[in-house]
Amino acid sequence: MVRRVLLMGFILAAFSANAGRITMSNPEQSTTANGQTLCVYSSSIYTFTFTTRSKKCPYSKTFDTDDSK
Repeated sequence: MVRRVLLMGFILAAFSANAGRITMSNPEQSTTANGQTLCVYSSSIYTFTFTTRSKKCPYSKTFDTDDSK
């Protein structure tokens, strides 16, 4: 019984560690006037923008949900 309680506690702790974060993939990509790459990650709930000097956007990126537009 004690093992089950401890196991459930560890499982809940693992889920709460990722609360407020979301990993999104497959961004829309465009180039800004100064040559930077603008990456737009969007879903039905969240939209995040990310600017990079690389020519390609990362396929997936993790964001804090509090930073959503």
